[in-house]
Amino acid sequence: MSSTRIAIRRPRLLHGTMLVVAVLCLTLHAPARSAEQGNFTAGEISLLPDFCQDRLNYPVYSFSHPKWAYWGSRMGETFKHVHHYCWALVSLRRASMTPNKEKRAHLVTTAINDLEYVISNATADFRLKPEVYARIGDAALQLENFSKAFDAYDNARQLKPGYPPAYTGWADVLFKAGQKDAARELIEEGLRHAPESPELRSTFRRYGGDPSKVVPHAPAVAASAVAPSAPASAAAGSR
Repeated sequence: MSSTRIAIRRPRLLHGTMLVVAVLCLTLHAPARSAEQGNFTAGEISLLPDFCQDRLNYPVYSFSHPKWAYWGSRMGETFKHVHHYCWALVSLRRASMTPNKEKRAHLVTTAINDLEYVISNATADFRLKPEVYARIGDAALQLENFSKAFDAYDNARQLKPGYPPAYTGWADVLFKAGQKDAARELIEEGLRHAPESPELRSTFRRYGGDPSKVVPHAPAVAASAVAPSAPASAAAGSR
């Protein structure tokens, strides 16, 4: 299923989801302030990805440090802002361990603020963009902000069509809302892009589908491989 068709279905999908929300007595929460640097323990930082540990364990202006230079060469200019993504991961982990509903909502909203900061300041080629969008989608679902979650997952799919979390998060919403066919269709589209994904295959089976019957999309062919060669006379005339 194309992203366009998903977007067209959005009002109906959200309506079905809100029925589930009403049954569960879910509520929306107000925005919170962004996280503050240096508010995390060494133990929390140790659980983060390597680039986060290297970003947070050195002074703010350490772009000359070899580890910062390494990650900067891989992530580009956006590495200078990636600490907000790292802060968001800590906030989300704290939220998952907090029994207090209001505090949990505050932490999740704080994480969304940091994640959206990264998106706002990221270059077009920032490699973590799909992951950041998917994290926004996951966090928005915790706040029952289905509109934000829908948009975030859709953005992740547009950037990286074969990225499993961009499909599974929203498909789970559809499935819980009783829209099992739509959930299965969404996962099937993901499998067309990433037919060997264990996550998508297991989810598709859980929704009653057979991954072996999904026909993958044909791989894109580089333009240079299909473009006809210019006639020799034309080439000579262009010199």
